[in-house]
Amino acid sequence: MAVNEVVSRLATYGSAPFLVTVSADGIPKLVHVAVVWNAEAATFRCTPGKGTMCNVARAGAGLGTLVFPGPDAETHSWLVDVIGEVDPDDPDTAVLAYGSSVLHRPAPASPGEQTYC
Repeated sequence: MAVNEVVSRLATYGSAPFLVTVSADGIPKLVHVAVVWNAEAATFRCTPGKGTMCNVARAGAGLGTLVFPGPDAETHSWLVDVIGEVDPDDPDTAVLAYGSSVLHRPAPASPGEQTYC
């Protein structure tokens, strides 16, 4: 999905996704964040906690995914892969550069209903 679609997606999905990062030990961390989109820089900004900021700050490894659940059970979720860094002017703010994104279909009502998820 093209970066120029972010504004319209935010209108549908809101600005409070989950952010998934991974620690140096390979342990995933999931947090709920509020994001602000900067279209000129193609970045999201957020202020997660210290653990997530440590994951974002790891040199060359600040990869993550923003997960925007669909607004209802029938709507696809929007998954946005990002490359993060700590804002040099504000050490409490993560700057997440847009990488790519996809829409992922909703989960089945019960396991096994859709075998190829």
